[in-house]
Amino acid sequence: MKVVYLLNGTALCGGVKVVYQHVAILRRLGVDAEVVSTTPPSDWAPESWSFYRQVPDLTPEAIGPADVAVGTMYHTVPQAMAVPGARAFHLCQAYEAIYEPARPLWPEIEEVYRLPATKLVVSPHLADLVRELYGQEAIHIPQPFDADAFSPRSGERPQDGTFRVLLTGQWSVPFKGIPWATEALRALKAEIPRLRLVRMSQDAPAEEVAAWPEAERHIWVPPAFVPDVYRNVDLFLGPSTEVEGFGLPTIEAMSCGLPSVLTDIGAFRGIDPDARASIRIPVFDAGALQAAVRRLADDPGLCARLGREGREIARTFHSDRTGEALLAAFRARPAGAGSGLRRAARALVSFGRGSGG
Repeated sequence: MKVVYLLNGTALCGGVKVVYQHVAILRRLGVDAEVVSTTPPSDWAPESWSFYRQVPDLTPEAIGPADVAVGTMYHTVPQAMAVPGARAFHLCQAYEAIYEPARPLWPEIEEVYRLPATKLVVSPHLADLVRELYGQEAIHIPQPFDADAFSPRSGERPQDGTFRVLLTGQWSVPFKGIPWATEALRALKAEIPRLRLVRMSQDAPAEEVAAWPEAERHIWVPPAFVPDVYRNVDLFLGPSTEVEGFGLPTIEAMSCGLPSVLTDIGAFRGIDPDARASIRIPVFDAGALQAAVRRLADDPGLCARLGREGREIARTFHSDRTGEALLAAFRARPAGAGSGLRRAARALVSFGRGSGG
């Protein structure tokens, strides 16, 4: 079986990591799988170079023959459907048609979701959404994760009298919720002077630095060094909005034994359905965020209990489950298979995506 994942970009982000993980897992299982993209390979993931192929465009001729073609995000789904003889899949890691900055593209995104490519989703709540909005079933592919790489700190963090709160994600990406969470924490610092903000992101724009100049910042951290950041904080804060598709940093933090304060959204409910390892708060509720952080700063026992529960949750996300789910999806007999190629060709003309978007 030949499987190709069509990737629209290779910048350092969780969505690209997941694509690389899928392909690496499939190859370990003996599947001829590769990533195909018009952009250069990721310098931050040299392990992917062995299965990465750069092409001039995402036309069928450049992609070549395949049994399975996976479009990642909505951009590359029509191209996947245009690969002759291949069964097309749509890997959905978030629902882009509720992302406000992409509003002008919402009609185009919705049309892609209506295409008959089989949907693969990274969280159960996305399967519910696809079913409700488009009347299509979706296959949940559990997140691959190496809990051994993200192990808890050996021994307690050295006590320096501070309570270190970690926020991950880019300030400029609205659905990550970094600005409102930073503002809420900043107000709380007047009450809890020992509170320290730790940031991990791809950048630190001037607006962010001005909001909290003395914050500890970790910029563009290579994946191998990310666990060390988690091991040196006391609390993980996830303030994302409903656009969040999964929230990989949440699993990373839980695996390192951190308690979490998370917004009450579908992605986080999928990770921790019973709130065993987290305190959940409404999105944009600064008062609730402050109350949760205040409670954990004053209760080391609660922090330890939530951290233990989080570690147990994180250990359920492993590559064996991911590989089994992918093989089952790719080998299953397609329901109601028809002339997807003709529909895809019309979609390509409509969206003007023939060069790879």
